[in-house]
Amino acid sequence: MAINIRKENFLILLAASLFFSSCRKEMEHPSWDTQLLAPLIDASMTINNILPDSILQTNADSSMKIVFSNELYKINMDTLFNIADTTIHSGYAVPFTIGSGLTPGYTLPFPSSSSTTYSLPGIELKKVIIKSGFVTFKVKSKIREVTEFVYSIPCATDALGNPFSKPFTVPARVGSNPGVYNQTFDLSGFTINLTGPSGTQINTIYTSLAGKISATAADTVLVTPSDSLIIDNTFYDLVPFYAKGYFGNNTYNTGSSESAFTLFDRIVDGTILLEDVDFNFSIENPIGLDARLYINNITSINSRTGTSINLSNTLIGSPININRASESAGIIYPTYANFPLNTSNSNIKPMIENLPDKFGYSMQVITNPLGNISGSNDFIYYDRLLKAKLNMEIPLSIVANNLTLADTLDFNISQSDGTQNIHDGTIALFANNGFPFDAKLQLYLLNENNTVRDSIFGYANTIVEAPINSSLRVIGKKMTKISVPISAEKMNLLYDTKKVVMKVKFNTSSQPQYIKIYSEYSIDIKLVGDFNYTIQLH
Repeated sequence: MAINIRKENFLILLAASLFFSSCRKEMEHPSWDTQLLAPLIDASMTINNILPDSILQTNADSSMKIVFSNELYKINMDTLFNIADTTIHSGYAVPFTIGSGLTPGYTLPFPSSSSTTYSLPGIELKKVIIKSGFVTFKVKSKIREVTEFVYSIPCATDALGNPFSKPFTVPARVGSNPGVYNQTFDLSGFTINLTGPSGTQINTIYTSLAGKISATAADTVLVTPSDSLIIDNTFYDLVPFYAKGYFGNNTYNTGSSESAFTLFDRIVDGTILLEDVDFNFSIENPIGLDARLYINNITSINSRTGTSINLSNTLIGSPININRASESAGIIYPTYANFPLNTSNSNIKPMIENLPDKFGYSMQVITNPLGNISGSNDFIYYDRLLKAKLNMEIPLSIVANNLTLADTLDFNISQSDGTQNIHDGTIALFANNGFPFDAKLQLYLLNENNTVRDSIFGYANTIVEAPINSSLRVIGKKMTKISVPISAEKMNLLYDTKKVVMKVKFNTSSQPQYIKIYSEYSIDIKLVGDFNYTIQLH
């Protein structure tokens, strides 16, 4: 029913108007009024038109249930550590002897390597595979001749095991202006060993540089005490795809946090009672890391009503031990933990009947509570996250009391398309209802400022529920006709309408008994326009 009053509902009417307006007679623009009966909508709707297919499943008896999962909290690589941008800054004085110079091909004496150690409190990384990131190498040379270098990162290897190594040439100094080389290299896909040159360090990356005076230099290069090389080596935006080491014994608190819950997004009023709910709080851990989780609270929050309900269950305040995942030959074997939440061990049913739009929570996570028992073989993949979720199955066996759904739809009828010739008329809605609930329908017309200008229905209307048997199952359909007069004034309002708000209010039959919804239930909708129309001939 959400589309009944949108522009496409007038397609047949508009086609007729265009046909008549295209007729040409041998007379001076005559016109006359006529009546036009136009079928606008002929459709059948099932429960899939009310709730998304992706969350609905059918039981063996054809009754329906909602299957939904809501993520509360996750631990990813950013939770554990970030590799900050860092620069290795080095200055080298060129060796000289008064009255002498450097011959072509002279090897410049550089240290064998330069290292930097990342500050990662409590984290001891041995290896990372880079998902994305860069290194910029910049050289300022005050030498009066072209110099040739090979820049290497011996601890970084590509997929074939080849160390990162780049040759480059730095221009000679010209006057007081140094020769400058500046280049950025992509490190994506490189594996970086972070144990340093000795192989015994942690969080350490190192580089090496070999350089010489160009062998093609024309003559000996004179140098002075002010001649030097200044080298900046900057690693930035490093994001690991994989990391290995010891991730520390650290404590992470979420504080008071919230997670959006979209299942009831369109409900704006009323109440619902559920016969049963079947929930579980689940944890999936694909990280090679042991952890201990404490849940301080999980809260169902309905922002519309301002009502919050805290979960009552032994999960709250109790330690939850999370075992580490394992890996073999590149295959990850996550660990899982599931904790049922049902009507016998918790208040999860009233929490969901609260029709929450979000869940609040507060948690504490302690990593490696027993210390470095893996021997620095913790591991994590960028796209594999430790997740805490609420998984739910809700049988569609309900009591709905004035349960109101709302949706805003685009709407546009241009007076240039022929509809301006409609005077007034009536729209008739024929609803053959096969659902065990009645439905009150209203459509509000909004202007370009999203202000309500009027409504389609000027009085209370109800699509009557289908008849049911003693087992509370539908035994047939019930026809309801609703006629809506469209005055000339309301037609003018339709021209100005940019959006419509549709509201449908549901009430189930045989309250307070629960009513099951079955997959075969449907409602047949026909919308017919009976309009007074002016035909103008040109």
